[in-house]
Amino acid sequence: MSFCCADLLKLKHFKQVRLAAGEKGLYRQISWPFICTTPTISQWLHGGELLFISNAGPDTDEADLLALARESVEKALSGMVLLTGGDSIPAVPHALSHLCDEAAFPLFDMPWDIKLVDITQEISEAILYRRAQSKKGQRFIEQLLFSDDDRRSFEELAGFYEVPCRPIRFVTVVDFPPDSLSPTAQERIKSDISHTFKSTGGDGYTALTMGHLNTVVCLALANDARAAGLLNRSIADAFETLCSRYPHAGLRLGIGRVCGPESNVRVSYTDAGKALALLSGSSFCGNTLHYSDLGIYKLFFEIQDREEIRRYYMENLECLIEADRKNGSDLVGTLRSYLYNNCNLLRTSQALYIHRNTLIYRLNTIRGLLDRDLDDALVRHELFNSLLAADFLNH
Repeated sequence: MSFCCADLLKLKHFKQVRLAAGEKGLYRQISWPFICTTPTISQWLHGGELLFISNAGPDTDEADLLALARESVEKALSGMVLLTGGDSIPAVPHALSHLCDEAAFPLFDMPWDIKLVDITQEISEAILYRRAQSKKGQRFIEQLLFSDDDRRSFEELAGFYEVPCRPIRFVTVVDFPPDSLSPTAQERIKSDISHTFKSTGGDGYTALTMGHLNTVVCLALANDARAAGLLNRSIADAFETLCSRYPHAGLRLGIGRVCGPESNVRVSYTDAGKALALLSGSSFCGNTLHYSDLGIYKLFFEIQDREEIRRYYMENLECLIEADRKNGSDLVGTLRSYLYNNCNLLRTSQALYIHRNTLIYRLNTIRGLLDRDLDDALVRHELFNSLLAADFLNH
């Protein structure tokens, strides 16, 4: 698990340090502590560092502090620690607090007489420990889900990588639309997703994560079905928080089936991928989809011959598709809305923004082309499944 600004408040030597501003940015992850000794930082840092400032560094008047804070935000540092009191900076300027609140950039007020070496050493040790633990979890997931060598059991791998061996397991996957973000932004958000999901663990359940291509894979482990349900909801809630944090990233979450100790958890990973595949099309609304909610799409995924699926829906819909192509009409869309609205004329006409008489005319045209009784429940069922089959092939 990575180390973020919120974790600072749990450290022994950080107990006398006060969060002065930027509470909404406590999720920011810390790559390393850095003591500022220059009036500018951009050329010295990579991003993610926690910046310590005292009067031993740059000029400490308010204008300089504001400029340094703006530069830190632009450089995507994790936060700033201001040493105050004594011969250091007298107090945190109000304008600086306001800037950090606006930028969701954590600003900490640290008494000047706390030994800086103790603070930075404790932070560094915590970061290194978290990195080591995170690597174990990543290697465990990699071996479990992606390795060609499947000779070792789940229990053997869990023991080797010191991972809790819990009997109930499922996989979730978060992905980004292709080219929706720059590589740097993707890596930063992927890191935040990993940290946020890992933080959902609790008594009786654990979440492990790893980055894989343009996705973040989360392996959820629980002691029983109840704990698995709690973890499932926690992950879904955490994902909604991430979507609010990154509204333009286009994040999507696929959740695989829950597996018992006798099941291969790779199946759950495959399921999560199927859910994501449907989210990328127009079949489902929203940004989260459980495999358990796929319905008949589960069967479609099991049919290896995609041409057979195409033949099925074309047998029922080809005449409407051809009519739409020739006339520029939308009979397929009308039929879809009619079936989705449980064949209710009023709701369908409202959904399509057309007059009721126009809808009746279109439905009569559809009946004539299909030469089938739309009042027959079995006919409706087959037409509805045909629409789903078409959506599946076009997702």
